[in-house]
Amino acid sequence: MNRAPLPKVELATADYSPQLDVMCHHFPSGHVVYLFHALGKGYFKEENLLPVFARTNHSPKVVQALEAGINPVGTATATSVILAAAAYASKGGDPAEYPVKMVYQADQNYSSAFYSLSNEYRKKLGLPLYEKDITSPRDLIGKIVRVGGGGPTFMFEIMVKRHGLQDRVNRNMEANGYQADMINLTWVEEFDVKTYSNLMLQGKLDVYSKPTFGHGQFLGRAQTSEQGLEYSAFSTLQAGVETIYGVGIVATLDFINEHADMLKSFLRAVDRAMPECIDDHMTGVKAMNQLRGYGEQYDVIEGIKAAITVGRHPEITGPGGFYSNSDTDQFGHGYINRNKLQRLIDTLTETGLLDYPIKPEDVFARIDFRAPERRAPGQASKIAELSVS
Repeated sequence: MNRAPLPKVELATADYSPQLDVMCHHFPSGHVVYLFHALGKGYFKEENLLPVFARTNHSPKVVQALEAGINPVGTATATSVILAAAAYASKGGDPAEYPVKMVYQADQNYSSAFYSLSNEYRKKLGLPLYEKDITSPRDLIGKIVRVGGGGPTFMFEIMVKRHGLQDRVNRNMEANGYQADMINLTWVEEFDVKTYSNLMLQGKLDVYSKPTFGHGQFLGRAQTSEQGLEYSAFSTLQAGVETIYGVGIVATLDFINEHADMLKSFLRAVDRAMPECIDDHMTGVKAMNQLRGYGEQYDVIEGIKAAITVGRHPEITGPGGFYSNSDTDQFGHGYINRNKLQRLIDTLTETGLLDYPIKPEDVFARIDFRAPERRAPGQASKIAELSVS
């Protein structure tokens, strides 16, 4: 018996944007203004994505979350990925198969700084005075220091090694007690930068280290909640330490392989936002602060932090801020330079932080996410080179 052919049924198109859970290394801040510029401008929506930004406390925990399969994408430092891949390999794993990879290196020129209240301001508060304002690595001796998070911790270790101070560090004041002839590291936990600011104002903490955009925290408070606040600072750049790769976008190997289109959409939205937020950092700051319900005080604080990060204050960060350099000029923002990654691996090895051999190829994946018309001048040749090899 002949049957009539079945009617053709067109495949349905989803009428919603798929959710992408992104684990961030800290609370929303001017450091990652590109994420919130893209969100505020609707670039994720145009890519048919609904990103949901969660947070944990610093990069190592982001990498752990991705490794455990809790999130497919996050923001974390290159150093955190390198050290995690090395730990994986030291237990018998193939480092090339480590499940977390760098895919977009936002921070091209990362540096950190060490912040303290100036003697002049301590006098106004009735706090004991230092021998001098804290303006060099050696001035940290005898002080209580909190290094905030993954990046500042790594930069601290690199700096004390360069200055021959690695044997002058009391690595756990809570366990060992205060030692007057040592740099005393405290590990009091924080979930809010305000905690550290208040500890300093109370005289319970001498120095707080964070990325060099931390000037915004102090300058912003001096203009708002702590009128007249005066602080002292020195950076790892001033201490002679080369900038390194800092926070970028990381993804799981499974997500890279199984959901490449979704990842490329996310990266396209971020990459579209990057040059725009460099020109106009306040759009992302206002979108971010509206999202988290913060007041005008944080428009000032996060606005200064974002301005420093995007490169408006080269006297603090060096040329290009955190995001731009000759690589981004040639290949576009987010570019991962194998040679610079190798230098970071070498530095971590020399400092004693890395004790297992890792290759750059073990920790990053080159994702061709840009449409041809948006590729930077040198990118087409680089893609051709990679496809040949």
